[in-house]
Amino acid sequence: MDVKVIYFTIIVKNLKESVDFYQNVLGLKEGYHVDFPFGGLTIMNSSGASIELIEAPQFPLGFYSIATDVDDLDSAIEEIKSKGGTFVGEIIPTTVGRQIFMLDNNQNRICLMEHSKKKL
Repeated sequence: MDVKVIYFTIIVKNLKESVDFYQNVLGLKEGYHVDFPFGGLTIMNSSGASIELIEAPQFPLGFYSIATDVDDLDSAIEEIKSKGGTFVGEIIPTTVGRQIFMLDNNQNRICLMEHSKKKL
């Protein structure tokens, strides 16, 4: 199983102000932005892993999860379960593929994502 860390998700109070901070103070580049009825999300790119900023009042502010990319989600789930891993919820379809959340040994959320091989 090959797991690649692609970004960290942080819940923010004000997306516009947060994008400004990460862009102008830390020098990250805005990747893409999506508006939602409750707020939105913006990916901020660095030379390493990216940061996903989400404005979503239904979640507490701060660290939310680590997002990873796996080639075969079903195989990854099977392997992780065989090693005692714990999952939260079911597989969720996304605009880029499908995902599921798991918990590490400290109860931090890790999102396993399988990106679709075809354009959605």
